[in-house]
Amino acid sequence: MIDLTLGSMQVSVLPESRHQYFPTEFLFNDLTAEDARRNADWLGPEFIRPDTLELGLAFQSFVIRRNDLNILVDSCNGNEKNRPTALWQHDLRSGEFMKNLAGLGLRPEDIHIVLCTHLHCDHVGWNTRLENGRWVPTFPNARYIFNRTEFEHYAALNAAPGTGPANHGSFDDSVLPVVRAGLADFVDDDFHAVRELEERVLLEPSPGHSPGHVCIRLDAPTDSAIIVGDAIHHPVQLDMPHMVMRADTDPAAAIQTRRRLMTECAESCTWLMAGHFPHMPMGRVRAHGDVFRLQPAD
Repeated sequence: MIDLTLGSMQVSVLPESRHQYFPTEFLFNDLTAEDARRNADWLGPEFIRPDTLELGLAFQSFVIRRNDLNILVDSCNGNEKNRPTALWQHDLRSGEFMKNLAGLGLRPEDIHIVLCTHLHCDHVGWNTRLENGRWVPTFPNARYIFNRTEFEHYAALNAAPGTGPANHGSFDDSVLPVVRAGLADFVDDDFHAVRELEERVLLEPSPGHSPGHVCIRLDAPTDSAIIVGDAIHHPVQLDMPHMVMRADTDPAAAIQTRRRLMTECAESCTWLMAGHFPHMPMGRVRAHGDVFRLQPAD
């Protein structure tokens, strides 16, 4: 496990899958062999395979612990989800997520808040689990925080005739059961999960990948961090902030968001935390000419 301490807050990586290869086109339409060669000194073959340009990805959550408060950020793919249009997460039967949660000394009942950066299927899967043929909240004592803009967008899409279930069906099996259980709170994109004189955990607008995408900012007196969700998918985007991920709903806004986050992290020495980065989910962003590099946490 990788941990970081920010004031009285401890942030831990909670892996579901530490590393998988995906075809380049799973993320990007225009990554080239020259791009891979230019980044080979800091992104080895576990990130970009030089022969096939396959990309290494992880699926990871973050747990924030502060005094007696336990916050989970995003919930990966989940188990037993019917995903014929998203085969990487179709009918998973993995014990890794729950094993790693237990490795942090936590049970599902110990989570108090679930923060969702957005509602795509690989960020909400463990919101629910299958029990006696029904989807029920995995974290029964938690409040699930959904950005109102994000929820309303996908609720409308899910209900629209002829569009099919939203987000490969995850809105039906991983979001709506939480709402029906009365555990969902719909908030604006400046919601504070922790707001005290010197420490904060709050949502921060980061549009582009999805209409209501938010990052999670953690502020302590002497340090800060930001969990970027899908604002940044792969570390190669630090070298190419203009690289559009194929599912970005507003590519121009996504580019602007990425560059803003990278610049801010580099200039203010804010920790960047990325759930899809294998091997280095936390790091310091450094300027590299007019682009960036990531220095992993020890």
